Amino acid sequence: MKTFKAVLFTKEDCLPCTLTKDHLNTLLSFTPDFSEHISVLQQENHKALVAAYTLELFPTLMLVDSDGEELGRLIGGKSIREDLRGILYALRTVNSWG
Repeated sequence: MKTFKAVLFTKEDCLPCTLTKDHLNTLLSFTPDFSEHISVLQQENHKALVAAYTLELFPTLMLVDSDGEELGRLIGGKSIREDLRGILYALRTVNSWG
């Protein structure tokens, strides 16, 4: 069974990245089980993945399947913060169908 996950790529010294991670932490404080459906990776620590997915702007939220295949991406802190709760809710729902 395929599962789906969000991966938030951030960068050091990036204000939109920091704001987005803070927003995520707030969401997780109210809905801890969302943490099963998202990973946060810092660009500086995952250069091979950043290159493989051709990521140039941060923060970037990618949706991937269990094989690592990209299903979509959202770029920019404001866009990600506006949609993050809905995305995590949808991932939780879809991943529970198995």
